[in-house]
Amino acid sequence: MGTAIILVAVAAAIGVGLVVFGTVRSQQSAAPEESVRASYRTLADVREQLRRRFEPTGTPVWIAAEQQTSKLQRDLVSSDLELRPYEFRMIQVVAGVLFGVISLLRFGFGPEFLVFALIGYLLPAFYLRNRRGHRLRQFDAGLPRAMELIANSMKAGQSVAQSLSSVTDNAGPPISDEFALARREIELGASVESALNNMVRRIGSHDLRLMVMVITIQRSIGGDLPAILVTLADTMRQREEMRAEINAATAQSRATALIITLLPIVAALALYFIVRDYFRPMLVNPLGWFMLGLAALLLFVGNLIIRRLTAIA
Repeated sequence: MGTAIILVAVAAAIGVGLVVFGTVRSQQSAAPEESVRASYRTLADVREQLRRRFEPTGTPVWIAAEQQTSKLQRDLVSSDLELRPYEFRMIQVVAGVLFGVISLLRFGFGPEFLVFALIGYLLPAFYLRNRRGHRLRQFDAGLPRAMELIANSMKAGQSVAQSLSSVTDNAGPPISDEFALARREIELGASVESALNNMVRRIGSHDLRLMVMVITIQRSIGGDLPAILVTLADTMRQREEMRAEINAATAQSRATALIITLLPIVAALALYFIVRDYFRPMLVNPLGWFMLGLAALLLFVGNLIIRRLTAIA
């Protein structure tokens, strides 16, 4: 039994290494090997980056944007992880196997094996969600400045497509990265509306969708686009300041809800794994099941009430 567990652990470690090695090799293969024929290689690099990041079939991005994509693929693109959906699923499976092996070594085969394997499988998904949320918040925070840069460039006589270069040169990531990709799409033949709409699909930002809607309407019916973008940027800044004040006012209530919720769960898990005989009656006795169910219901109701009290309509 011990030999089988060790073999499974070694196989899982080899699987993780192969996935990481394949990802690194695929990224390195896109880099130019020499400086000869720079213009050709630059265009090839741009096409390869767009193909690798947005569409595994090699279809041009402004055509592939109209096709159906999975939610996992959109999340990977939005979080700036250059992984295919099946590669991410492999990482989840390998993580689940590793956590399952750790459970077998510590507790033997039992309910703990399923719990640990499930935790290992879900951890990459939690990381992906947190990374995507953090990148989206960074993007929304830098979007007002990007709109002002576009407005200033247009006041200087540049077009919308040309003003994207000012954002790429003066803003920081992830704003500069996404606008650089939109500019490269335009250089490869996509329209401004198509490139901006593709950026909305990649990021999933509501503020960006509003900005693209304003630009699209202005290009259709005309108007003072720089003034509109400046006004919209000021509105976004004021809304963000109000949101920060609301979060500061409700921070104590939200922290209380989190602590009250996690404290009994952490205590129960600690008792189960450290002093298993002490906590076992809660799992084998019908009265213990009833008490655990009642506690879970009360925690859920308490969280719901606190969320309603701290919610701002």
